[in-house]
Amino acid sequence: MSESNRVVLPTGVTLLAGLAGTGDGPFVLLNPGMAMPKSTWDLTGVTGQLVDAGFRVLSYSARGVAGSDAPPPPYDIPTMADDAAGLLDHFDIDRAIVVGYSMGCYVTQALLERRPGTALGVVMCAGLRSSPISALVNEMELALFERLGELPKTVSAFETLMTTLDRASLQDPATVRGWRDMLVDGASSWTSPQGQHGQLAASQSWVLAGEPSEARLATIDVPTLVMSFSEDLFFPPTTSRAAAALIPDAEFIQIDGFAHGGLMLDPNRTAPGHIVDFCRRVRDGSR
Repeated sequence: MSESNRVVLPTGVTLLAGLAGTGDGPFVLLNPGMAMPKSTWDLTGVTGQLVDAGFRVLSYSARGVAGSDAPPPPYDIPTMADDAAGLLDHFDIDRAIVVGYSMGCYVTQALLERRPGTALGVVMCAGLRSSPISALVNEMELALFERLGELPKTVSAFETLMTTLDRASLQDPATVRGWRDMLVDGASSWTSPQGQHGQLAASQSWVLAGEPSEARLATIDVPTLVMSFSEDLFFPPTTSRAAAALIPDAEFIQIDGFAHGGLMLDPNRTAPGHIVDFCRRVRDGSR
């Protein structure tokens, strides 16, 4: 696990971030999904497996997430990509393999545009080309913010349950009750409602702009791994596979039996294994 430090960026925004590993392999930057604390990468096994493989791993909590600042909304994806670039500068990292999960894939793509030559390779997990359901949920949540000034915890919990868990888990009463209690009664992963509102606005701005465009995907000029989970309502395999086909040097992997939370909930850690294998191949020049 990486130690956490609060890093003040040149913009004045402070993010919780940390660098793990002492190996001599390339750096790996982990761009998190919406509401995703830095510690989630440790819990999935991604950080530990990469460190064991000799990589140095930079992870962080994005603006709006607990431990980091939550400037007033709205946010946008280019600004969040600049936050990630600021962290690379802080840790004196010129080049890295860039890994994104969910909305972190948006940030990854914007970072490639704003910092050409930074990426040695790219992994986009459960975040390449969102579905109409994702856009509809985003629109609903922002409308509730406009009306109520916050997103009720029960609404957020329902959305998380319906998209994160696979069908079998959603049909198990004990699992649903446990998740409901954690999401409604547990500590929030947000710094404040402002942070939640800001990240939702950033996600919507990306989708409304028609991203990722065919032109953007065609400019990705490094080895790329695209992963999708078979039951993911937000980023289904059909849209992810079609988008991956537009990237010149991309491979696509579908992981069956899981929904959007497959990175975290798979006991076999299938997705983390693919991430580490891809990073090894990029390092070794076989990818």
